[in-house]
Amino acid sequence: MKYFKLTMLTLGVLLSSCSTLKNFAEAPTSLETISAVREILDSSAFRAIKTMQKLNKEGVDGFIPPELKPVLSSLKALGLEAELGDIEKKIGTVSKIMAEEGSGIMKDAIKEVKFKDAVAIVVGAPDAATNALRNGMYASVKKRYSSKMDTELEKLDILQYWPIAAGAYNLFAKNKVDNSMSDFLAERAVDAVFLTMGKEESKIRQNPNQLGKAVVNKVFDYYAKKKNRP
Repeated sequence: MKYFKLTMLTLGVLLSSCSTLKNFAEAPTSLETISAVREILDSSAFRAIKTMQKLNKEGVDGFIPPELKPVLSSLKALGLEAELGDIEKKIGTVSKIMAEEGSGIMKDAIKEVKFKDAVAIVVGAPDAATNALRNGMYASVKKRYSSKMDTELEKLDILQYWPIAAGAYNLFAKNKVDNSMSDFLAERAVDAVFLTMGKEESKIRQNPNQLGKAVVNKVFDYYAKKKNRP
């Protein structure tokens, strides 16, 4: 009888150990958790860019930030009304080019961002990954956008008009605008990308398995179960 009890006790300990080891094996590694966050961001960025392109498929006018129009309208007071329509069209063309190249810029930023606590991002708010990327890479992403815009705007020879327009607008405006056209457009483009990314991330989080990525399934399933575990 004592032998039987000892055997059952030993078996119980072994089964418990196996169960514990299994739980440890199921827990994602730090590298897997970071990889899952990057996958979510990659998909969110791709969807965000596509969404923005779709919203603006009507033409280049949709790419011009609303805040830009009153700035450019100040050119009328300086006798440049004839050039105004052409300037707006060219800025729209540049913004459209940037929308097409935005996915590459965001993909590079996602590769470079350092995550201090990937687990907190996984179990965090619906747009936690996007916010982490924004906090870590906003200045870098804006600089890349601005640099690209400088290159494109120089081809169109319209940079000369911006200081004139911005200067005239800032004389009476409560909220001043940047003296650099590239920085002005880049900031609004980046803000729009991150805003749309956050919305897309939230949609993905509702069913992360839809991405078909094994690492995403493992990480998000694990923490979802852990959260619901008593």
